[in-house]
Amino acid sequence: MTAKYDLSINKGSNFNFWLQYLTDGNTAVNLAAYSAEMQIKKYRGADYPLLFVNTKGLTYGYTGGFTTGIRGIGGISLNTNYDSTNITGGINVKMNPDSTESLPYGKYFYDLKLNIGTTYSQRLLEGRISVEEGVIL
Repeated sequence: MTAKYDLSINKGSNFNFWLQYLTDGNTAVNLAAYSAEMQIKKYRGADYPLLFVNTKGLTYGYTGGFTTGIRGIGGISLNTNYDSTNITGGINVKMNPDSTESLPYGKYFYDLKLNIGTTYSQRLLEGRISVEEGVIL
C-alpha cells in the first residue's frame, strides 16, 4: 500500500527529505538489494518528469515537459540516515539549489519508488509537492 505525504520545496534551495521504511511490525527493512527513484511531475500521468532523482546520484530537471533541461546535483541514499550514518531502512533524498531552481512555482505530483532490478517496483510514497519562493536572507 502506498503511503500519502505532501511535501514542499523552496525554489533554488537545498532539499533534504529523510524517512525510514518499516514493516507493519515496526522492523526496519534492509534496502541493500534495492534502488530508488523519485519523480516530480505536473500531474500523476504525465509522460515526462519535471525532475527525476535516483540512487545513481543523478538529478535531472526537465522544464516544460521536454527531455532536456537543467542538470543539478543530488541523489537518493539507501540504508542511511539524514546525516549519512548507516541506519537500516533509511531513505535520504537530496537535491541541490540548481536542481530545485529548475522547477516552476506551483503544485505538482511526486512519487518515490523502490526497485529490485527490472522485475520488481513498488511505489512507497506519493503526494502533492508545492514549489514555493525560496527564503531570501
